[in-house]
Amino acid sequence: MPSHFVFVTDSHHHAAAAEDFGAPKMLTRSHEIHRAMVPAINACKADFIVHGGDVVCGGGSFEMPFDIYLQTIDEAKNAFDGLHAPTYYVPGNHDCDAQEGSFEAFARQFPIPETLDIVEAAPRLRLALANVYPVSPLEDSLGTWTEAHDRILREAAARAYDDRCALILFIHPWVFPQYEAQADFVPGGIVSNAEQLMETVKDQPAVIAIFTGHRHINRIRTYRDFLIIDTACLIGFPLGFREVWLTEDGYFKTRFRTLDLPDLMQASFDRSPVKTNQMWQGEVHDRDTEILIPRLKALWG
Repeated sequence: MPSHFVFVTDSHHHAAAAEDFGAPKMLTRSHEIHRAMVPAINACKADFIVHGGDVVCGGGSFEMPFDIYLQTIDEAKNAFDGLHAPTYYVPGNHDCDAQEGSFEAFARQFPIPETLDIVEAAPRLRLALANVYPVSPLEDSLGTWTEAHDRILREAAARAYDDRCALILFIHPWVFPQYEAQADFVPGGIVSNAEQLMETVKDQPAVIAIFTGHRHINRIRTYRDFLIIDTACLIGFPLGFREVWLTEDGYFKTRFRTLDLPDLMQASFDRSPVKTNQMWQGEVHDRDTEILIPRLKALWG
């Protein structure tokens, strides 16, 4: 019943980047990041892995030509095929192509949900993997939590509760408002209809946590009796991924693991003011912490 997994997000691979684009991203060095990522994640010997979206730099602000997009997908697939544990994916707004905003080519290499897929990842642990782009991310980069998402999650959570299973929701954009005052950060990144999503999760005691990426920030918040875990990017400072343990007595434990690329880490750090880097890195307890989840304790205890 104890579970051990890795959550990695916003790896933003680019097969032929001519520039790094906005900080902290280091797109011109994404090949190095792939080479370091695979052994680092494999060393965790996790039960499974989840990628939180933006595997590649397709649609959106990167203007990636379609032939480079296909090459980028192939290279990313080759890298992730080196991971030893079962790996699940949710799409990010940059995983579509830059021409039509389509996920078709991406989905041929990376299995992604059509709306919301429920998978049995470990004993008494189920994952809800969300695709919140019913329309092209070129039209709606933040995505939308729809009635269909809500219905599937409610039904899956009710079944999970009856089976004494914990359920974790994985979704690319944020679901919880950014409320800290950050002089160097523009608030945003919240999925449309986040209020409805949060009301549903409040009503479903099998849902123990929500994992997100998108804004490249480490942040953990306890809300009522479940957790919301935002995770920083792999493509730039703080250059890492999250290792997670769930224990039989209801504890969530996490460590943010950084890649062993000191020169690249420093180059990314140097692109931003110290306060901005601190925001992306998060406080100590946004990276490494142990928290009791009352819902998990009730289900597994």
